[in-house]
Amino acid sequence: MTENKVSILTPKVIKLAAARELEKLMSVTTGIESAVLTTEDGFEVAFKSIDNAVDPSKLAAMASSLSAISNMSIFETNLGTEYNSIIIESDKGYIVIMDIDNEAFPMILNVVASKNAVLGQILYHTRAVVEAFNRKV
Repeated sequence: MTENKVSILTPKVIKLAAARELEKLMSVTTGIESAVLTTEDGFEVAFKSIDNAVDPSKLAAMASSLSAISNMSIFETNLGTEYNSIIIESDKGYIVIMDIDNEAFPMILNVVASKNAVLGQILYHTRAVVEAFNRKV
């Protein structure tokens, strides 16, 4: 395939790649408790959790809603055209949400981490997942 042709990924291929990326993300980053890749409209593509204590469909819906709110906030405040990440810090941990702007299959990555996680490492490895999917176009 030539470089100038766009590779259209099938949902099955994306699901397999998503599962692999989440597995890798959780294996290289200490403190991540759950991670879900979702469609833009909030449907689960892949989910990985260390304890299955969270409902993946709720995480997917939450990521979709927060992504939409963040994009609208950026637009309304003239801070650009899209957000880079959402970071929510609580007394027990973090939630990190990032959009994946894959032209063929845009998605949202939602990561839930404990307070003992290193936020910088989470951001670094989460961005690596986003970039991996952006290159698959």
